[in-house]
Amino acid sequence: MDYKEKVEWLGRYQASVSCQHMLEEEIEVLRSDAERVTACMSGMPGRSGPNADRLPRAVERIEEAQKRLEQQLESCMETRAEIMCGIMTVRDRPGQEVLRRRYVMGQNFSEIAEAMGVVQRRAYQLHRTEVWLPMETIEAGVKKISVNFPKISQNFIVFHNQQW
Repeated sequence: MDYKEKVEWLGRYQASVSCQHMLEEEIEVLRSDAERVTACMSGMPGRSGPNADRLPRAVERIEEAQKRLEQQLESCMETRAEIMCGIMTVRDRPGQEVLRRRYVMGQNFSEIAEAMGVVQRRAYQLHRTEVWLPMETIEAGVKKISVNFPKISQNFIVFHNQQW
C-alpha cells in the first residue's frame, strides 16, 4: 500500500462519520416535514382529503432513515475500532497521538500542533513518518487485536480514548 492508500484507509472513519451526520440531518428534515403534516377535517363522512396518507408515509420515511442511521452508527464503530487498532500498532507515542487526532478526532494539523505543544511542521513530520510505516505492520496488529477481541465494544473504545 502506498502513502495515499494508507491515508485513505485511515480516513475511512471520518468518511463514515460524515455519512452519519448526513443521515442525522436527513432525519431532522423528515421530522420537520412531518410536523407540518396535519389531518384534514372535512364535513363529509369517510372523506379526509386528497393526502390522507401523508402522515403515515412521513412516519415510515423517518423510521427507514433511523434504521439506516443505526446501521451507519454500527459501521462507524467497527471502522473506528479497526482504525484505532491500526494506530495502536504505532510504537512512537507522539506518532500515535498525531494519527489519532487526525483520523479519529478529525483535527487539522494546526489543531494537532497546538494540542501537542509542537510546531505545525513537527506534526506533519510525525504524520508522514508514521504513515510511511510498512502497512503489513499495521495490518498484522489489526489482525492480532481482531483475533483476541473479535467484537471491540463501544465502551472499550470510549474508555481507551479517555486514557489518551
